[in-house]
Amino acid sequence: MELIRARVITEHKASYILSHEGNVLDATLRGSFHDDEDTTFPKVGDYVLCTLLEDGKAVIESVEERKSVVVRKSAHDETVQVMVANVDYVFIVMGLDDDFNVRRLERYLVLSEQAHITPVIILNKADVAENVTQKQEAVQEVARDAAVCVVSAKTGAGMGVFAKYLTNEVTGVLLGSSGAGKSTITNYLLQERVQETQGVRQGDGRGRHTTTTRELFQVDAGGYLIDTPGMRELGFVSEEDIAQGTFRDIELLTYDCKFSNCDHVKSDGCAVQTAITAGEIDEAHFQNYLKVQAKEAETRSGRRRD
Repeated sequence: MELIRARVITEHKASYILSHEGNVLDATLRGSFHDDEDTTFPKVGDYVLCTLLEDGKAVIESVEERKSVVVRKSAHDETVQVMVANVDYVFIVMGLDDDFNVRRLERYLVLSEQAHITPVIILNKADVAENVTQKQEAVQEVARDAAVCVVSAKTGAGMGVFAKYLTNEVTGVLLGSSGAGKSTITNYLLQERVQETQGVRQGDGRGRHTTTTRELFQVDAGGYLIDTPGMRELGFVSEEDIAQGTFRDIELLTYDCKFSNCDHVKSDGCAVQTAITAGEIDEAHFQNYLKVQAKEAETRSGRRRD
């Protein structure tokens, strides 16, 4: 039997859909995957070696070493979940309608930075939004060096930006909340309705979950795009990565505080509070930092109890 290299398009519990030289294969795992606790199970975006069977079937033998992974902690326990693998860009999709939330965007930036993957911010729904310029400026303030792109997946305005990134086997993943327009973006780029879409709910502007699995698609520019379900919880893996990422400006200031155990809220001689008073640090940015720190403290406390 022939041993081939393929890529994981999507996964369904114990079964997988693979892509190999333009063909689609139904695959299962070799039983030995379940024998070792440290086994790396395939995820969307992985390259795998598999045995080719008849009738478009295959058996996955091993997973190749990953060049990158996007991970998060489970909302229910302390397990680390690999969301997608072998990604070059994280496209953070945020609607310019009621989905617009700069503080949530900061959390997505942390997620991409802890994975050491270049973030690209996609501000969608420009066709229905108000105050687009002001919103773009607010995003650029927290985006730092990340590119900020204003698009409308519905009308096609600005959508050519994806061709700039998704070329020559390059892979990008769409991350964002439900209703941000990730599936509409996917459908536009593929020029066919491969993902179901629904409008946002009346009243709270939140999206209905339509995409339920992660799935990889090849786009005309030669690259790959992974669509994902909307995420309600963002679990960070490393406090050190948080310090090196979106909140590095605050972390650096903490070294100038008068006391080493400064709480950065009411302690005397706090360099962070001094910077906030002087307008050097945005209060909302600082509050988001505190929320992330509180979540990390809760996680560490839970590990100690276990």
